[in-house]
Amino acid sequence: MRPRPAPRRVPRYALAATAVVALLAGAAVPSAATTAAPDEPASTTSAPTTDEASATTEAPTGPVAVRPRVAAPVSPVAPVSAAPVPDRGALSMQISDELDSTWLGGTNRRAVAIRDALTGESLADRHSSRLVTPASTTKLLSAAAIVTGLEGDHTFTTRVVAGAEPDEVIIVAGGDMLLADGAGDPEAVAGHAGIGDLAAQTADALEEGGGPEGTVRVRLDLSYVAGPDAMPTWSDHWIREGWSGRIVQLGRSGDRALPFNPSPTSPEQEVARVFREALAEEGIEVVGAGDEGAEAQEVEAPEDAAELASVESAAARDVLALALATSDNAMVEQLARQAAVADGGSAEQEDVTAWIRQTVSEDYGLDMDGVQIVDASGLSDGTQIPVGVVADVLVAGADGSHPALQKVLAAGGLPIAGYTGTLATRFHLDRHDPAVGVARAKTGTLPGVSSLAGTVVTRDGRLLVYALTADDLDEGSAAIEAASVLDEVVAELARCGCQPE
Repeated sequence: MRPRPAPRRVPRYALAATAVVALLAGAAVPSAATTAAPDEPASTTSAPTTDEASATTEAPTGPVAVRPRVAAPVSPVAPVSAAPVPDRGALSMQISDELDSTWLGGTNRRAVAIRDALTGESLADRHSSRLVTPASTTKLLSAAAIVTGLEGDHTFTTRVVAGAEPDEVIIVAGGDMLLADGAGDPEAVAGHAGIGDLAAQTADALEEGGGPEGTVRVRLDLSYVAGPDAMPTWSDHWIREGWSGRIVQLGRSGDRALPFNPSPTSPEQEVARVFREALAEEGIEVVGAGDEGAEAQEVEAPEDAAELASVESAAARDVLALALATSDNAMVEQLARQAAVADGGSAEQEDVTAWIRQTVSEDYGLDMDGVQIVDASGLSDGTQIPVGVVADVLVAGADGSHPALQKVLAAGGLPIAGYTGTLATRFHLDRHDPAVGVARAKTGTLPGVSSLAGTVVTRDGRLLVYALTADDLDEGSAAIEAASVLDEVVAELARCGCQPE
């Protein structure tokens, strides 16, 4: 039995090493003050993480709140590639105790792939080619496909146009489900564009004679990338209990689902309601303003309709990074639909998932034989992906071969251990300390499944990629314990020099 090294208290300015990871990818490090957000469902008995996903200036809630805020360094430290590649035997020995933990369930359902991030060299492997249930680490494959269908600088436009009837104004959906109620915040991702700004522009246009005079009626055009607001392969429980929101192309940031706080039945109607009220506050007489039960009729805007107002979302890469960091199932699904359609495909579920498989295979050169993807988010039953493929995608996001994916992951798409996103309340025990601030990961949790996939900087400064899945867990608290064990594995990688003696 390998003696376990005594836990080390690493100063929280160890975030410097994280800066190296981001700088390697050519992007800035997210602030340590980025708030946490709920991951996908852990089990019906585990306590959820809650937060305001759109906030960017307050420290995370939960155990991480006691950690001081740390600003990212202005200049890079030593390159992460300066150290030699870890020795495969030494590294495997370093993590052997953790991988043998009984909390990880069936021994033949523990899948591990650890790679050198720059060379792709395999450093540890357990059942890495076996098909396993990845849970939300599926989103990494979806992200790899999405960045090929949507340019990183692309923005989603929400417009208001004059309708076919003389008293109509029509809100035209354009893919932004993160609208602020009032004015937009150009520094934010969630709430970058505002319904209040749409209303103010519309009121100005109406007063200048650009649209209907007198009382107006608000309509909705939801024809953009139309599709069901929930996957047929999802359990009703996920929507009803707030583990996923509605998949829409028009929505308010404040209506994003949180565990036990589900999104509204019709997020688009909530946008119309807020718009009516804001337009009325601008002095326009609006039918249904102040009426909570009023609904906007769905119509299709005339092709030559006069535009009265428009607002733009944050850049697609930042929206995708937020969706990954907060493990927002609905956001990833709607971005995948948009990307598939933009790439010439269909918004149908089976077409989108086939497009993801084909794109990862063709654009990234990965072997997808046998891989089964049922949805883009990893929430449906039936998705089966080897951890080796997940690790391959992460290598592609770190080795310089796919800059668009690099930018998304480095812009916050992979949360920082102990600080941001779905890792804000992970890595909280003393034995996890070496990984705090120097590991980044996408989490994955379903009943009976715990996954973790991301990057970590070793003690010597080498950047590694890891993909870990255990999908034969007892339900209940086992998911929490298994997640802690996977955190230990990553902490051992961070602690590891792993050179032969």
